[in-house]
Amino acid sequence: MTMRRLCTLLLSSYALLALLPLLLARAQGLPSRPFMDDLASGLALAGFAMLLMEFLVSGRFKAVSASIGMDRVMQFHQLMAWLLVLFLVLHPFLYTLPMGVERPLDPDRATWLKLTLWPGLSGWVAWFLLLILVFTAAVRDDLGIRYETWRASHGIGALLIAAFGLHHSLEAGRYSSDPLLAGVWIAAVAIAVLALLNVHLLTPLRQRSRPYRIAALRKAADRTWTMELEPDIDAGHPGTPFPYRAGQFAWLRFRRPLFRLTEHPFSISSAPAEWPTIRFTIKQAGDFTNGIGDIPLGSRVYLDGPYGNFTLQRGDVRPLILIGGGVGMAPLMGLVRDIVGRGVSRRLRIIQGNRRESQILYREELASLAAASTAQVHQVLAEPPANWEGEHGVPDAALLRRCIPEQERQHAVYYICGPAAMIDAVEDTLLNEFGVPPEQVISERFRYTLGNRRGSTGRVLKACLATAGVILLGVALFALS
Repeated sequence: MTMRRLCTLLLSSYALLALLPLLLARAQGLPSRPFMDDLASGLALAGFAMLLMEFLVSGRFKAVSASIGMDRVMQFHQLMAWLLVLFLVLHPFLYTLPMGVERPLDPDRATWLKLTLWPGLSGWVAWFLLLILVFTAAVRDDLGIRYETWRASHGIGALLIAAFGLHHSLEAGRYSSDPLLAGVWIAAVAIAVLALLNVHLLTPLRQRSRPYRIAALRKAADRTWTMELEPDIDAGHPGTPFPYRAGQFAWLRFRRPLFRLTEHPFSISSAPAEWPTIRFTIKQAGDFTNGIGDIPLGSRVYLDGPYGNFTLQRGDVRPLILIGGGVGMAPLMGLVRDIVGRGVSRRLRIIQGNRRESQILYREELASLAAASTAQVHQVLAEPPANWEGEHGVPDAALLRRCIPEQERQHAVYYICGPAAMIDAVEDTLLNEFGVPPEQVISERFRYTLGNRRGSTGRVLKACLATAGVILLGVALFALS
């Protein structure tokens, strides 16, 4: 199945699951209420379904990330979160019928809302927790919250919202009190909890049977380290290879003092043929990574992966252009080592951008490839020293025109990794100035921001808007029917 068809299938399934509670609600045959009241209920039903699906979207499914990319999955997760928050935050203010006053002559609740003390309290608790969760996620960097602390609080907060939201839906919801829809809600919450437990409990338990150890740790560039892992046979690793493809990444879980475990995603910079060694290139970027160079050799590490679709297509012989910035060269170097190791005959051009000379990664290895005519390498510095002989500036349109021959531009396949601003600028040039087809531009983002609306994230945004439009139309039809 092509990526386009898979995306269409996943988006259609998402919209259908979001609208399923509304379909079950209308199937109950209850008399209609005023438009604003059913609109409020429709927003609540769809919003709560979308909230529970967020557990699945962020659940690290390898098959999905390997097909469409983890960055796109997480961008979708974040963008749809804003829509469901709008639904859930807005819906209590749209009701017009009286609340909490039971009318025995109206058992179908067409003229009143069952919002007594406890259902109302659980609803408002979930409402406030949702606002706090979204606020802390949006401004986490500005608040200075440690990644580990935020991640734990984010998961716990999501569980509490699901629990209080379930109580509110079953006790106060006109439609959710129906046994069939109530059963759907209970099953959906259970699946969401299992998805969260799979990431934070079941996966770590499985990892314990395949421990690795740090075999080497050396400085690769300014504030950047290369870590080599090997299977810890003495601790029970079966010795079977880690089944990754060049360009993918894995979550590394380090055993720290006081039995504390930290987990972070890092790109694999080695090729599969280098087994039993797996290399990661890690930059000191704050929190845990600032102490990466102080981890003792022999320390135990657990891997969760592989993830991502930043991989080469088998049999593709078109010219390959790799554009990396900073530590974004790590997965690109995995691709280079895989091509060289397998003896693939393919025109290879590498453009590496950094601010200073001391930040250049894999300098000697790339120079050897250039000397052997295996690859054409362009080193670019924004702040070059006086005796610098390479390119200077940033990977903008002018630099790409200098480095990439015109006859090669539209026929090449591009792999781009690095800071979000660099990816945005490069994608803009390739797609809009060089006329490169979008399917020939593959990007890997370390931060799941919205980014350039005309590049890869623009396609995610369009997919989100299309899905949101379908869901909004379904909610409107529910309120009008």
